[in-house]
Amino acid sequence: MAPPKKIIALSRNGDDQYEICLFRREGKNKWHLINVLVHNAPQSSIKAKEKMKELSEKLQIPWQKKALQDVTRKRLLKAEKRKIKREIQQQSQLIARAKKPALLTFDGTSKGRPGVSAAAGVIEMPDFTRHTATKFIASATASEAEYIGLIIGLEKAKELGISNLEIRGDNQMVIYQVSGKYRIKSETKHLEYYEQVLNLLSFFDNYSLSWIPRQKNQLAHRAARKCLQLNSPLDNCLVDNSKSSAIEYVDYLISGGYDWYKNSW
Repeated sequence: MAPPKKIIALSRNGDDQYEICLFRREGKNKWHLINVLVHNAPQSSIKAKEKMKELSEKLQIPWQKKALQDVTRKRLLKAEKRKIKREIQQQSQLIARAKKPALLTFDGTSKGRPGVSAAAGVIEMPDFTRHTATKFIASATASEAEYIGLIIGLEKAKELGISNLEIRGDNQMVIYQVSGKYRIKSETKHLEYYEQVLNLLSFFDNYSLSWIPRQKNQLAHRAARKCLQLNSPLDNCLVDNSKSSAIEYVDYLISGGYDWYKNSW
């Protein structure tokens, strides 16, 4: 005799309470709940059996004593537990992030030395909101674009009323010049940008500067490239002008570091 496709049985609703439900067979020993016939089943097993027998005769569907677990409900309960777990994790991340300062990453890209360029600064707030500032530059070198990216990022942070700021960039020359590790030649254009940066930094109570590799600066890098692409519609593709540390060091020597380097020997 073939097993029934539908059956009436008890099912636990998760609160130490049973329901009388109508199930549909889906594969071997897999039952899916079709409908809840009685939400609060009688506490007495005898009365529950009598009620199921009554429903079985009325609906012409067999019933069984053994309670069944709805496969669909089981999946939903697991999904709900996973959702609650994710919410708890997100809440803990928000609490941990709220204790950290806002993060500013900046970048600049150029199609020449000098050439059309673009700069970007991206601010990630403790609550995970993000603010982006970009600027198209008609003519600049890559290092100048990097400085401008830092400047517009600091201006945006000042506008947002941020007091504690963590600054990260992938251009060693800019980071080390601003932090005082590299000297700047007085007649270079970098000095003008350097003074603007120092002026803006004076508005913050606390700030830190650190260098990061290119692959960890993708938000600002993509924002700068997108700005350049939108303002250079005739160019279908952009050449990646990201510099290695060796090229950045050569730029540093050209911009005024050579005299210091030569005198140190």
